[in-house]
Amino acid sequence: MLAHGSSAWCLNPTFKMKRKLSSIQRPFLLHISGAYHTTLTAGLQTILGIPPLHMQLQFEARFTSIYRLRIPLPPFITDTQPHVLEMKATGWSTHPSEHLKPNQISFEDGEAYIARKDIINIFTDGSKTEHGVGAAFCVLTNDIWAYQWSAKLNDNNTVFQAELTALHEAAYLISSAKPQYL
Repeated sequence: MLAHGSSAWCLNPTFKMKRKLSSIQRPFLLHISGAYHTTLTAGLQTILGIPPLHMQLQFEARFTSIYRLRIPLPPFITDTQPHVLEMKATGWSTHPSEHLKPNQISFEDGEAYIARKDIINIFTDGSKTEHGVGAAFCVLTNDIWAYQWSAKLNDNNTVFQAELTALHEAAYLISSAKPQYL
């Protein structure tokens, strides 16, 4: 039903439209996946193999305009190639959690994480609030705070980008093998 008339209103969706469509899609993704309500919408879309709703509607609008209505697209929409429109997207046939080993993730609800003393523990985080976007990580050795890193990102960055930045910086620290921290 959402795709009805999308060739008239969704050829080039605005940011406000994208956000509204995302809020419509989110509850369905949560119910399909059974994930916690704090799970990022982009993460749910990736895990389930379901594209963002605005992209699917934009695809439908372009397909309808080109093939059914025979309307040439406006010049600002030139990146669509006909052969791309004809390809069918396929997702995962099973949920990734079905392939996890017991030592990769805890399946117990509310189980507290216990840091091991014989290994290095690195914790990463990225967040976005009304005050800005930030990324950080810290290194614990034998339960002692050995190193920390944090950065303020551009306000246009997403939470996902902040999370990836923290992971990237932590991986860089590990790969550089600075002996005083590791």
